[in-house]
Amino acid sequence: MRYSGLLILSVLIISCGENTFQKQGDVFYKKGQSNCTEIKNHWLLDIKAENPNDSIYLDTRQLGRKIEIHRLNTDTTSAFIQLLSSTCKGDSIQFKIMAHDFYTALKGSVPKYLNDSDYVNTTLWMSDKLSDIEHIAYKKAFESNQIEKFISSQRWNGIRDSSTLIYYEKLKSNANQQPKHSKAKIKYVLKRLNGQVIYYTKNDEPFIFDISDDGVIGGIRFLASKLSKGESLRAIVPSDLAYGASGNYVISGYTPVIIEMELLEYVL
Repeated sequence: MRYSGLLILSVLIISCGENTFQKQGDVFYKKGQSNCTEIKNHWLLDIKAENPNDSIYLDTRQLGRKIEIHRLNTDTTSAFIQLLSSTCKGDSIQFKIMAHDFYTALKGSVPKYLNDSDYVNTTLWMSDKLSDIEHIAYKKAFESNQIEKFISSQRWNGIRDSSTLIYYEKLKSNANQQPKHSKAKIKYVLKRLNGQVIYYTKNDEPFIFDISDDGVIGGIRFLASKLSKGESLRAIVPSDLAYGASGNYVISGYTPVIIEMELLEYVL
């Protein structure tokens, strides 16, 4: 990622201290006396950005979620990243920066309503700096909070399994249950908590679930064990039993999922 020439910008770190502009590489900035030397790789930021007409178009404080930057995924030799590295928790920065360079620095893309060459006036708050272990705890706590809010708002009539922490509700039950087999045809839909579908089985192509298949995510394995022929359920599955800390190309790490599943028939 290129940060050279990143900033034809003025950077101001709002902190109690001197008002004289300093220069570090291509960055002009103002900074108080505080200077953090402890290196922590995960940064949690709040950002308020204004377009060239001084109209606010982004304020992450209203979204309830911080912008996360992993220092090792940036160009650590750039003046801009080095400046952030030395910015302490609780400090804030005001700067003017070209839209293309600003969003590239944050590993994003320029919104359609901005031109690459537009300058944005931005205030950035360094909400926290976390070590790798602290970051894992933060992500797990955030995920747990998401799940609890969803359960509270949806009012499912479900139960939580104490060993897996999967919360599920039977939608259709079969009073005449048959002995279970190791293989079954199932259909399922996997969704994000906002309802966006991630994966699903086609009506004419049910998934053949085999209890011995270790490649199936833990949530499906657990839920299939709770169903008999003709039964269905829905569940909220923590990331530990879905796509884990790393996620994949369609879902990010530490993301809980909703699974809706029906067991169609056993396979002998």
